[in-house]
Amino acid sequence: MKTLYIVSLVLFCAFLVTGCASVKNNGTLSRSDEITRAVESNTVIPAHTYYYTGPEAQPDAIIGIHHSYTFPNEKNFWIKVDISEDVLHSWNVIIDNSHRFRNPYYGSRILAPDGKEVGFWYSQYRYTAIQFPEPNSVVVFTPDLSPKDMLQPAPFTPQI
Repeated sequence: MKTLYIVSLVLFCAFLVTGCASVKNNGTLSRSDEITRAVESNTVIPAHTYYYTGPEAQPDAIIGIHHSYTFPNEKNFWIKVDISEDVLHSWNVIIDNSHRFRNPYYGSRILAPDGKEVGFWYSQYRYTAIQFPEPNSVVVFTPDLSPKDMLQPAPFTPQI
């Protein structure tokens, strides 16, 4: 019994150590009204390369990655766009965030583990995974639904 306890304790400690080690290169999103206003006023944020995912007319997410970072996943998940005020305007007309009561879009800053800003995120989805596999390289995954963003089943209605 004592051996089982020791083995369990060692495995638990190993799990904690590897779990903590794996998150050290993860970034975060920090909500930003400034980013929201910039995108919604069709303002191109300089020194950023723009990408989107989802339908071209109404993207699920728009991101900007600062030019000092490489973005290796762009070919697999994100579509690079030559940004202009006209492109932002066409997205904003369809998204129509000022009239969205359900699932509004929000702007966020993309932050490195050390808190340095590396880009921005604009989406109705509030969660994603951000990783920094190498110095000055960022991987931003496409939007992820949180449990509260997922559709809830319809309430049961008895048949008469």
